[in-house]
Amino acid sequence: MAFTLLFGAGVSGDVATASAVGMIGSFLAAAALIVVPAASFLLWVSQKDALERGR
Repeated sequence: MAFTLLFGAGVSGDVATASAVGMIGSFLAAAALIVVPAASFLLWVSQKDALERGR
């Protein structure tokens, strides 16, 4: 049944490819806007804390 719903819906391969490209683009945008700044901030805080504990 799932095979019929997926391939019998008349969706072309071009539409599926465009959707996949959009999804990957969304993942990259989320990484650039959320993950990278958060990781940078956490690294900065941990380095600052390590320097203060070393004194």
